[in-house]
Amino acid sequence: MKNLKKNFLNKSMKMVGYLSLFLAALVITPASAGCGHQPQCPDELLK
Repeated sequence: MKNLKKNFLNKSMKMVGYLSLFLAALVITPASAGCGHQPQCPDELLK
């Protein structure tokens, strides 16, 4: 019983890890693509 519980916990934690990586990739990819365009700084601020 103890081994079964440990095995189930191990598999569930792996699934949570894979799911979080997948969701992070879905969130980060559009955010980085949207931030790829950077606005130009006005020349007055550079002086």
